[in-house]
Parts: sequence; structure tokens; C-alpha cells
Amino acid sequence: MSNTKQKLLIFFAAISAGTLLISNLAAVKLWDFFGIAVDGGVVVFPLTYIIGDLIVECYGKKIADSVIISGFAVNVAAVIVFCSITALSDNPGNMQSSMQDILDCTPRIIVASFIAYVSSNLLNNAVFMKMKSGNSVFANSFVARALASSAFAHLIDTAVFETIAFIGVLSFHELLMQASFAYLLGFGFEFVLAPLEAWIAGNLKRRMKEYQNDNRFSFEITDKIPGTLGRAGIIHTPHGDIKTPAFMSVGTKGEVRFLTMEELKSINAQAMLSNGYHLRNTSKEIAKQGGLAEWSKWNGPTLTDSGGFQIMSLGSGCGKVVSMEREREVTNAEIKDRLAHVKEDGVHFKDPFTNQDDFIGPEESMQIQCRIGADIHMAYDELTSLADSYEYNVEALARTERWALRSLKEHKKRCDSLGYHQALYGVIQGGRWEDLRRSTCKKFAQMDFDGYGLGGAFLKESLGEILRWCNEELPEHKPRHLLGLSHPDDILIGIEKGADTFDCVAPTREARHGKIYTRHGNFNLAKAIYASDEKTLDSPCDCPTCQAGWTRGQLRALMKSQDNEERRQYYKLATLHNLRFIIRLTEEARAAILNGTFREYKEAFMKDYYHDTRTE
Repeated sequence: MSNTKQKLLIFFAAISAGTLLISNLAAVKLWDFFGIAVDGGVVVFPLTYIIGDLIVECYGKKIADSVIISGFAVNVAAVIVFCSITALSDNPGNMQSSMQDILDCTPRIIVASFIAYVSSNLLNNAVFMKMKSGNSVFANSFVARALASSAFAHLIDTAVFETIAFIGVLSFHELLMQASFAYLLGFGFEFVLAPLEAWIAGNLKRRMKEYQNDNRFSFEITDKIPGTLGRAGIIHTPHGDIKTPAFMSVGTKGEVRFLTMEELKSINAQAMLSNGYHLRNTSKEIAKQGGLAEWSKWNGPTLTDSGGFQIMSLGSGCGKVVSMEREREVTNAEIKDRLAHVKEDGVHFKDPFTNQDDFIGPEESMQIQCRIGADIHMAYDELTSLADSYEYNVEALARTERWALRSLKEHKKRCDSLGYHQALYGVIQGGRWEDLRRSTCKKFAQMDFDGYGLGGAFLKESLGEILRWCNEELPEHKPRHLLGLSHPDDILIGIEKGADTFDCVAPTREARHGKIYTRHGNFNLAKAIYASDEKTLDSPCDCPTCQAGWTRGQLRALMKSQDNEERRQYYKLATLHNLRFIIRLTEEARAAILNGTFREYKEAFMKDYYHDTRTE
């Protein structure tokens, strides 16, 4: 526990005990409210729930319960001292009777207050934590669970206190009226203070959050592939380390489809990439909950992209053109048919889901990404298509370089706004031309980026050459992310040419459509020949699906089922397998780099997977 967190806990414990003591003293005084007898502590006591909610939110139930018990012990000691003092013989003077009036014990009220305090506050903590761990609206809203837990706790407190303190003293009607008024007044007081309570909780959580790596971003190289640009390393982020080479699972909207975060961790996923474009309208809510890692419940390293790919897909209309053979003869959409239009200030586009006009420029992209709060962001860029000319690539690249400077400037203003440091990568464009690639890499190398995204549109056979052009010019001591590629040969070539991390939707998307990855190539599970196949998807395979013994025939039956739940089960099981395959590939490549056998590993893998001996 950090020093800040320890100091604040001491403060909370003192305030909690003090509030209870003041409440007990005030409870001795009954005041009249239109004929209803009300104890004086009714306004003060609800503060114990507010303090309790803050402690549970920031420290957990165990510590919160300890604070309650400690406060109870302090107040018991105070009562003993007060009773002992008033029992001493008086020294002549006018103040003695007044002191006795203030400190004298009212046993029933004191006992009632203590029992009500312990029982109601422990219940409040238990209900609060139960709601926090669920999947309802209460799990995502501090105000909702604070008020809901307090509603139960106030009910217990009022019933216990009023019954023990005043039964036999007040008539049943008077007791009922007093209890009802005390409940409504106490809960109403907390209801009014709920917005302030939520604001305090949000600020405390950001201030008290304990981040890894001294809340900094850095990269270290642990070993290299001799004679190449390839290396193994570790990216250090505030939410954890990424051992490279590594594949980042794509959770477009903050989750990998059909997988829980526990399942994602079970396949040794190290990081998750989400889409800044698709999360832009949710970004403010994500910021309120402490950033992407906490909002998504991933609680590990994260990355967001800038929206450059969406510019191309909405603008040129080409869709994904990176490393796909079928895009050799691609043509751009007519300008009049485009949903996005690139200008110097940014991109003006029509949202295809809402049909509303929208705009994102470099500043807006940085604001969105800093609200989302991934550990790594991508600078705003324009991704060209294979159909764009050299002349247009020159124009677009110059614009991307200007946008990079604007992105850096805006990012520096906001990169620590959520309490942890958020890094920024510059995105390299330049199409398939060596002069453009090398010149822009030299310029980006002089900018204050934490790393680099290797983007652009190019054919598969050009990948290794283009990566070499880029990484020979970029600083060696900064990490590089190859955007949007996940085929095994692309990853192995990328590693050899100096890329550190990778991402792509292909493993999950192809899994849902029946394309299954194995060490000896992929196959289409939808084919009838697999209907009675009793083999697992691959062997040997350490994914949860294969380890559980699911056969190809069983999985094909789930995929072909008309039952939605069965198909969803297939999507999960196939996704787990394909993702684990690609993640394991990067793990094995890293191990091969560290033990000096990468070339042999690559050659053997390519021979098994592609049934040939390609090494380039």
C-alpha cells in the first residue's frame, strides 16, 4: 500500500470514529419536529455510511469492516471514560453540573447506537461489495450502489436503534412516526450528498490507484536476432508489462467478442487493443470509471488506435487492403459516394450507424483516446489505399506528419489526466514507396513519440522490405507495433524485421466462420468431412478448447446448430483456440530469440504450416 493510501486510510478511520462519537453524543438530545421526537444524531449518523462507502470503494470490505470495529472500540472506550469521569466527586463550581449533563451516560441510547452502528454499517459494506461484483447497473455506478446499500443499512439502523432506545418510552404510534421520520431524514440527507460523494470517490480512486513500473512507460531490449532488425524485449506500462514479440488481442469495443476477461487471461493474452473510433461516444463514461483497463475489467496493458483505418474505409470505400492478394486491382470509391472527406483540419464524415455528421481531427482524436485511457495511443494519421497514386501519397503523408505534431501537442496536455501516464505512438505511412517511407521515418524519429505504429497499404510480398525501410530509420530503443496483421508468416517476417507487437481481428473473425488454425495449416471446419471427426482441433495444443477434449465433430455441430446458445458456445471455443494459437506463436518466437534459434524455429514453422521452406 502506497504512502498516500496509508495516510488517507488513517484519516478515514479517524473521521469514522469521530463521526460516530459525535452522533452518539448528539443522540442523547431529543428535539421536537411538529410533535415528533427526533434524536439529535439523525443528521450526523448517515455520514458513517458515506465514509464507509468511500472506504469500501477504495480499500475493500475487509479494511472497511476493520475501520467499523475500530470505531466501535474507540467509542466504547469513550463511554467508559465519560462514565468514569462523571462518577468522580465534584469540585465546587458551577461548571460541574453542566459537565455531568453533557457527559452523563444514557445507557439505552448508547447501547442502541452501538448495536445499530455495527450491524447497519457491516450490512452496508456487504451489500455494497455484492453489488460492485455483479453485472447490473450497480456494478457500473458508484452512486447507485451507495444509495441502494444505504437504503438497506438505514432500515436496519432505524429499526435497531429506535426499538432498543425508545420502546416502552414512546407509544407505538410515536415510535413508528419517529422511526419513519428518522429513516427518511437520514436517507434523504445521503441522497442529497450523493453527487458530492461520487465526485470524492472518483478523485480518491485516481489519486490512490497504485500503478506498475513507477507509473511510467518504457521499453527495454533483452536480446536480438543476429544479423537482422529483430529483437525480444519488454514494454513497461502503468498497467503491466508486455513481453515482446507479442500479439494484442482485439477488443474493438473494450471486449473480445464471446470471451470473458478471465478466459482471455487463461490463454496468456498480455494486452488488448480497442478502437478509439468505435469507443468515441463512450469515452466520457470510460474516463469516469478510471480508464479502459478498469472500465473493461481487463486490468492489464491496453492500446487504442486513432481512427485512421476508419478514414480509409469510410472514405475510399476499399475496406482493409493491407496484405491481401485480392486487392491488387482495387479501385477507390467515387468522391460523391464517400462517407468521409479528408481536409487539413481533420476528417468530416457521416456516421454509418446514426447517419449523423461528425468530425475527428488530431486534437479530437487525442482527447477521445486520453478519455478512454489506454496505456498506448496512436497519433492521428491518414491511411491511403493501394489505389492511391504516388502523388496523393506525398500529399497525404505530409498531412499525416503535420497531424503528428498536432497530436503530440494535444496529447501532452492530457496524457496524465486519469492519474497514470498514457504513451503515444507515431503512425508511419508512405505506402509502398521507399523514399516516402524512409523520409517520414527520419522525421518521426526526431519527434517525441514513445514508440511507432507501422501502418499503410501494401501487398503481402512487400511486407518485409517495407518494414526494413522503416525500422532501419526509426530509433532502435523505442517499440514498434505492426498494425492489423496476424497471419503466421506476416508475424514471423515482422518479428525478423523489427516489429515488436501485432494486432488483427482475423483470428477471432475467422474462428467464427469456421477457419481453424493448426500447426500444419488452417482448415475449414464447416466442411462435411469433419462432421464425425473425433480429433481435437490441433494436437498438441494447450488451448482450453483442446485441453477440454472438444472434438472437431462436436464443434462443427455447435457451429451448424440452429440454437443461438450453442452457436455462441462454438464462437467462444473456436475463438479461444485461434487466439491461443497466434499468442503461442509469438511466445515461441520470443523463446527462440532468447535461446538463439529463431532462424531454425521460423524455418521449421513455415515448413509445417505452409508445407514449404519459405524463410522470407
